[in-house]
This record gives sequence, structure tokens and C-alpha cells, in this order.
Amino acid sequence: MLGFGFDSIRETIATIKKNKMRTALTGFAVAWGIFMLIILLAAGNGLQNATVINMSWTAENTVQLWGGWTSMPYKGFPTGRRIRLKEPEIEMLKRNFPEIEHISGAVGSTMNISYDNKEMSAWFGGVDPGYEVINNFTILEGRFINELDKRLRRKVIVLHPMHVEGLFEEGEDPIGKFVTINKVNYQVVGIYNSPNRWDDDPDVWVPLGYIKEVYRHWGWRIEMTVSGMDSREEIDRFNERVRKAMGGFKSFNPDDRSAFGLWNVAINSLETRKVFIMINIFIIIIGIASLMAGLVGVGNIMLITVKERTREIGIRKSLGATRFSILNMIITEAVLITTAAGYVGIMIGVAVTEVAGRYFQDDGQRNVMFVDPSVDMPTVLYATLFLIACGVICGMIPALKATKVSPIEAMRAE
Repeated sequence: MLGFGFDSIRETIATIKKNKMRTALTGFAVAWGIFMLIILLAAGNGLQNATVINMSWTAENTVQLWGGWTSMPYKGFPTGRRIRLKEPEIEMLKRNFPEIEHISGAVGSTMNISYDNKEMSAWFGGVDPGYEVINNFTILEGRFINELDKRLRRKVIVLHPMHVEGLFEEGEDPIGKFVTINKVNYQVVGIYNSPNRWDDDPDVWVPLGYIKEVYRHWGWRIEMTVSGMDSREEIDRFNERVRKAMGGFKSFNPDDRSAFGLWNVAINSLETRKVFIMINIFIIIIGIASLMAGLVGVGNIMLITVKERTREIGIRKSLGATRFSILNMIITEAVLITTAAGYVGIMIGVAVTEVAGRYFQDDGQRNVMFVDPSVDMPTVLYATLFLIACGVICGMIPALKATKVSPIEAMRAE
């Protein structure tokens, strides 16, 4: 194993001082390469973090279904029929698709909600338990709709902080209070928050078991999360199975896309992951190419060093220096230049990403482009080890050349 003792390092530093400008330019190339690698990786992470946040308004494995109007005749039925989704369709899906994790109907309309003398408009929706999981809701206070609410058709409601701010006095606890919608009183049981940044008019939620009886004419949609959709083939198979099952259950042609709508969020998530894999590969290639440009400079300066020190190497060998000591001398210089310059590049790159991370914090605004553009410590560690390995490689070729020089020929060198 190569040994980098104190005397060897001191001698290498003395040699470097003799060629300050050349060493500085070479070191700058190495530092710039690793700096660009860190910055590019951080930019890729920042873009990926922002995309994840912008898409976090629903679970990655969410599927949404809704009814439409038939455009194809089917088994004697004419075109133009309205396809409505109701609770029987939910039960059918539960029976035939064991991979469904959570499923909920959703129905609603815009209504006025009032408390005391205050009133505001809100989307008034009825949902089943589990809807909060499907849409990544955070329960800030109290609870969400549960099975008992659904079964007993309780008049309970879950509000958004925007409604709390608009209806209640500052500091007033809304839990347990009653708000009025369409002359019906609902008891507040929870406060939720949604990651949907595009929603300027958030919803209020009540049990679907109650609202489906009162507002029969409202249109439904069905939302669910599904396990086992890790590839495009699995997603397509699930989508076709759902279309066939729903077509058979509601008597419409499964190929009639206007009769029945289906949106599988997993497709978007899968395509997004593929895009970021390609982006990361591209970033790594560009970063390594920039780094290699500096490492080529290290290799060149080592070749020049060997040529300039040919006479010295000859004298060392004539005095009994071993091939290993000559090899160690050259490689130590290459590793020292590469590691020192690379460390500077890494530190500057990490400092820049830390400053950028504070500037590009998630402030809750919509359509963010970068969030936390940083590089994790394992990446920095791997980059450091890569630099050291490259320093050894860059010094190895000129070092091997130096060990092959015969003392007599070296003494004659000018």
C-alpha cells in the first residue's frame, strides 16, 4: 500500500511551491470540475423536490373515476345516455379489485357557510372515510370523517383554516361549534389542511352517507388509492380491468372513452420519475466530464514534473531509491493537488447550495421551481473518494514512467 508520510508530503509541497502558477491553474480546473458537479446535482435535487411538492396534492397511486355520456351504442342501448357513478359502483370495485387500499365517493357543490353573523362561500362536499389519505390531507385539529359518521349519517363537518379564519373570532376554538349550510346545522369535528397549492377556495367536508340522501341529483366521482402499480404495464392492465368491469356493470362499451372517465395519477408519477432519472444521468455525465477536464490537467502536470525531475530521479535511483519510493513520490504529488483542489471545490459548492437552499425554501406558494437545492453527505463523500482515486490514477502513468528510467540515462538528461 502506498505510504504518504510527513517527509513525503513536505517534499511534495516544496516541489509544488516551485511551480505555483502551473499548480494553481491545474488545481483551479479540478476545483471547478467538482464545484460544477456539486451545483448540477443540487440543481437537479431542487427541481425534483419542487416537482414532488407541486404534485403532492394527491397520493402517487391515486385513481379517479367519473361518469359521462355514451357516444357508442351498446347491447341495444342508444348513444347519449348519462352514466352516473353511485355507491353500488364503489361496492363493485371493492369486491373485484383487492388491490384497492382506500376508496371514497365524492359529491358536492358550491354553497354558503355561515356562523353567527359571518358568511362565506365554499365547496360543500360529501366523502367517505379514507378520503383524507387519498388526498394527503393533514389533520390540524380534531379528526376527519369516520365510519360511524358515515353509517349514522351524522351532520358533522371538517373545515379548512381559511374557513376558520373567515367565520370565527381570533383565538376561538371551532371544534364542537355548529355552522350552517343551506339551513342545516353541522357540528365542526376537525380542521384539515391540503397540500393543493392551486386551491384558492378550499373545500369543507361532510359524511357522504348523509349528503347522498339529501342531494341525490349531484354528480359523483370515485377516488381510490391502489397498490402494485409500479410499471406502465401494470397501470395499463389495471385501467383496462376497471373499464371492462365498469362497462359491464353500467352497460356501456368499455372502449367508449366519453362514457366513463379515468385518470390514473400513477402514470404521471412514473413518467416524472423516468424524466428525473434521465436528468440525473445527464447531470452526472456533464459534471464528471467537467471534473475529468481538470484531472487531465493533473496528469499532464505530472508528466511535465517527471520530465523536469528526470535527473533527480536518476540520482535517487543511483543512491539506492526503490521503484516504490519513486512511485510514491509522484503519486503523492498528484493526490495532494487533486485532493486539496477538490476539497476547495466541494466546500465552495456546498456553501453555495446552503445559501441557495435558504433562498429557495418552500414558502407555500404555488408553482415553485426549486426547493432545497442541496447535496446530501453521501454524495459529497463519494465525490471525495472519487477525487482521491482519480488522483492516484492520474499520478500512476507518469509515476510508472519515472520508475523505468535508468540511472545512467537520467544523469545525462538535461
